[in-house]
Amino acid sequence: MRPVRFAVVLALALLGACKEEAPLPAPSPDDEKPAEQVPPVSSAAPFQPCGAIGAGALAASALSPDGSVLAVATLSGQLVLYQTADGSRLQTLWELPGQQVRVVFSEDGSLLVAANQTQTRIWRYPDLTPVRTFDLPHSHRTTALALSPDGAFLATGGFDTAGSETASVRIWSVEDGSLRGSLQRSYEQIVQSLAFSPDGASLAVATHHFVFVVSAADASGHKAFPELSGGQLGWSKDGSLLASGGKVARLDTGALVKDLELSTTRDASAFSPDGLLYADALGPEVTVYRVADWSKVRTFTEPNASYVSRLSFSQDSTQLVVDLGVSAFWCNGVGQLCGPWGNEVRIHPVLDLATARTVSLGPVMRDQVVFSPDGSLLAGTGNGVMGIWRTRDLHQVATSNISSPGYLQFSSDQSRLRANNVIYDTATGKGLQAFQGQALSPDFKISAGREDDRIRLRNVITNEPVKTFEVDAYVIGFSPDGRFLAITNYDSRNRIQLLDVADGTVRHAFELDFNQGGSRLDYSPDGRWVTLTAPYDGFASTEVRGLGTAFSRSLPASFAAVFSPDSTVLATGGVEPEVRILTTTDFRLRERLVGHGTYLGGEQWPRAIVGAAFARTGQLATLGADRTVRFWCSN
Repeated sequence: MRPVRFAVVLALALLGACKEEAPLPAPSPDDEKPAEQVPPVSSAAPFQPCGAIGAGALAASALSPDGSVLAVATLSGQLVLYQTADGSRLQTLWELPGQQVRVVFSEDGSLLVAANQTQTRIWRYPDLTPVRTFDLPHSHRTTALALSPDGAFLATGGFDTAGSETASVRIWSVEDGSLRGSLQRSYEQIVQSLAFSPDGASLAVATHHFVFVVSAADASGHKAFPELSGGQLGWSKDGSLLASGGKVARLDTGALVKDLELSTTRDASAFSPDGLLYADALGPEVTVYRVADWSKVRTFTEPNASYVSRLSFSQDSTQLVVDLGVSAFWCNGVGQLCGPWGNEVRIHPVLDLATARTVSLGPVMRDQVVFSPDGSLLAGTGNGVMGIWRTRDLHQVATSNISSPGYLQFSSDQSRLRANNVIYDTATGKGLQAFQGQALSPDFKISAGREDDRIRLRNVITNEPVKTFEVDAYVIGFSPDGRFLAITNYDSRNRIQLLDVADGTVRHAFELDFNQGGSRLDYSPDGRWVTLTAPYDGFASTEVRGLGTAFSRSLPASFAAVFSPDSTVLATGGVEPEVRILTTTDFRLRERLVGHGTYLGGEQWPRAIVGAAFARTGQLATLGADRTVRFWCSN
């Protein structure tokens, strides 16, 4: 099925306001029919992962020895296998919370190894039988991984306590999991890269400031290379040269055979297995050299990219693999520490570096997620534009050029979709109507907005005003049944009121301190509660207030809080990389859903879960700061 294409409506003239207010639109025959009473889907069973859109930022990739499969590790905690021929996803092999660090195949193709911050796993390949798991090879965080050429030893780098300035390297036996040797480096926080020599006898270690080589048998000995520093490590085929940061040094003397052309250190560098070529990258620019005389073979810039995070060659040296990812040391998928952000791998034939096959990790999901009324569709922002996905198979059924819509809403009959202040036909993608105001009723007949220091309701089709409420406030939105309009104003305290749409009477009012709740509202389907959440403030509590009762409960800060269709649970998400499921009998924690990537403590405004929505079917969708949407099912 060809996806529906939505296009931005560039010019939709709004009708002028009439002098006299018109009556509310008459109900259609369908509106007068009693709604079919369908029991809500139960959320009594524990929630389980049941799908994802997007894989998040790329941490590292590895090409299988035969070149047919690309293994990709992401910062959202996914390890995914792709078919290199067409870029199709073969399998999500391993999903664990926390940033993935590295993935690697053994040279003979019999093993696949991957690590995240807290665990390293080994599988037989290609049958993917688990071989061994290393839990907490470093007590706090693993940052680097390498496998010896014969697959007998595994090296990990990391640190054991938060904020530690002592980096550690450990060498493990793959056969029995025993520790063969370890070393520590003071005044270093990060082991950036590890690499075994081609003969397996030595292990090169790159920290943020230093590069040194130790014995691969037990981590003994210590030969420093003061001319090298940081970045991806690489050995020449004969083991006589060692590369890091865009410089190449002789192993025996430490003398440089290739220096930097510019003063900026390269993050990515690699030798081809046949020993003939060397490549490094600065920003999006990749340069390939002939090792024999260090002449340039070709320099090219990756289009639509800002950063090459890693380079590697295929085992037969015929392909150059370029990771357009992020620094797994500093980035969590969002925030100031990420810098350039990417989620593609490009594979270039060495004989024709101008061409490439691209493996994309899927759409980059941001901003918000909204289910259609029957739960069959999900609207959201992927790769910066609005899209619609079918929930039964997560296939994208609609595309658009509507850039980062601030608001998405399906009509109650699902035939129309609001994106910002334009209404579209869901089936064709055609723009139908622009409207004035900040809120739209569930049936898409009435809009509401702040005009001339008062609240005005308008007929969407004619744009005629139908009601004016003499209150100076900002509009939040309509309740799901269209009976109430939520408004907010601030006068030493944040005041949120629910107006009766019929006559403007204040039916419910809530006063909040500056660190309580916010302007994002979610109503329980049974009409008993409303949650008030601050979507951009990780420090304000989430407030639960009773509708018609004096019930009040303060919950930990979150960016999203949504009720299940049967109103028995409340799902919240905030700074921590977990979705909290609370029972509405007492609003105590029932379970934690773990799967989104973690945040970094150094972020000024850390976030982990930034959006959530329940479908009528009981399916829960959560949007992470790792730029993925996860689905959770309770039945």
